[in-house]
Amino acid sequence: MTYCKKAYSLLIVLLLTVSIPTQAAMISEKYQCPKQQQVVYKFDSGNSWNFCWMWSEQQGLSLHDLSFYSAKENLDIYIASSLQLNQVEMVLNDNTTNTAHITQHDKSLSTITGSCSNGQLLTTNDNTPLICLSESTQDFAMQYEEQSRRQYAINIFHIVTLNNHQFLSRIQLNDDGSFSPSVSFITNNVTDSIPYTVNYFWRVDFDIGATANNDTVEEFRSKIRQGRKGRQIHTFTFNKPNEFNKQYDRIKMKSWRILDKQIRNDYSMRSSYHIFPLNHNVFERDPKRPWTKADVFFTNYNDCETKAIANHSLNCASNIAKMTNGEKLEDVVAWIRLTAHHTPPYNNNADLAPIWQYFTVYPRDIYSQNPNIPDIDMPQPVN
Repeated sequence: MTYCKKAYSLLIVLLLTVSIPTQAAMISEKYQCPKQQQVVYKFDSGNSWNFCWMWSEQQGLSLHDLSFYSAKENLDIYIASSLQLNQVEMVLNDNTTNTAHITQHDKSLSTITGSCSNGQLLTTNDNTPLICLSESTQDFAMQYEEQSRRQYAINIFHIVTLNNHQFLSRIQLNDDGSFSPSVSFITNNVTDSIPYTVNYFWRVDFDIGATANNDTVEEFRSKIRQGRKGRQIHTFTFNKPNEFNKQYDRIKMKSWRILDKQIRNDYSMRSSYHIFPLNHNVFERDPKRPWTKADVFFTNYNDCETKAIANHSLNCASNIAKMTNGEKLEDVVAWIRLTAHHTPPYNNNADLAPIWQYFTVYPRDIYSQNPNIPDIDMPQPVN
């Protein structure tokens, strides 16, 4: 099955047919994603994304074995063994004890009807269309002197339903190796008239490189200070060896990166993926619901910790607040909560465009230069 346009080519393949470095060839044994559901997406630049996808009643849609190949450096990096919109929680504003969350997924409520505009539908074994792969072009990815290049991306769209409310999840894989998980409300139960808050929980099981058990987390906090030469940004780094959770903080400009303890780039810098929570418009804190006390949670992988809330696995913590109990971080799982507020009379307008709640994860010190940079003279690494 192929779909080709001028700037893109999409291949759904049974097996990889190219030789790639060892660290990118890893197939996670934790999730056992079927090889026949592997997708390779290649841009005109030669850069490409590789991932596998699964759907189940317990977890819904999930991506696995996510890796990115940089043609310029002939480097393929394994990023995450799992990426998914893990849970959606709705809370009525007039009664915060009246909540709803997804307990089981219904394939018929996630079916994509109609066409997939300028894209490709992916179906399950019973030919149920659950994914729309669609291409997009954004503003300039980079600009150097008189040379510039636009950013291209492949978007993975999927529908999630909760109590007659529909949400559109989108995972945007960019051609510079970054990716942006996002979600938007799209339809409303017209019988509802009470404003409500929605919490979206994303789960990313980072396994950077060839080994899953050698990752760690650092937190960045930045301050803007007025110096003699004008405003200056000072950034402080904090190592996080154990499980923890944190609230977003616009003043301190907090962000987090997941580091691999072995991989370094050509400049001997430690390689990592950096989480920037740059688009969130609501904060919700409810002492009666402990999973709202923070916005990001970092836990060590445990095969029974599968749901952010209402985790009913036997002999396991029931929510992410209880999962962050100080265990040493080695196999890092990031849980990112995004919050939105909806007012039904406004949301009932069918002409509204999606309002995306998202965060972005960037490669940091993995490549010696931007994978999209034009061929220009660059400083050589210091021996």
